[in-house]
Amino acid sequence: MEILKNIEAIRKEKGIKQSVIAELLGVKQPAYSHCINRSEDIWFGKLLQISNILEVSVIDIITYPQKYVPETDHCNSCKEKDKIIRNLNEYIETLKKKK
Repeated sequence: MEILKNIEAIRKEKGIKQSVIAELLGVKQPAYSHCINRSEDIWFGKLLQISNILEVSVIDIITYPQKYVPETDHCNSCKEKDKIIRNLNEYIETLKKKK
């Protein structure tokens, strides 16, 4: 899943070790690594926790390496915003199916 790849790319970009994130999430490093490498869906609560640890927004994780386009950029942002909304809606539907 792209979100998991994006989390790892951001983590590496920031120079944060997996063990640090695992500790802050309250799990062991192998458990964190397994979660990231198994390429399955991640629960929104965990995604939110990881975004806080990495000090980035959830939307920036989802759209990485692009940053979320602020509303003030009207010329080029409409297509990007639509793509972001579609990605979020797909992710929400995936989470609903997991319940």
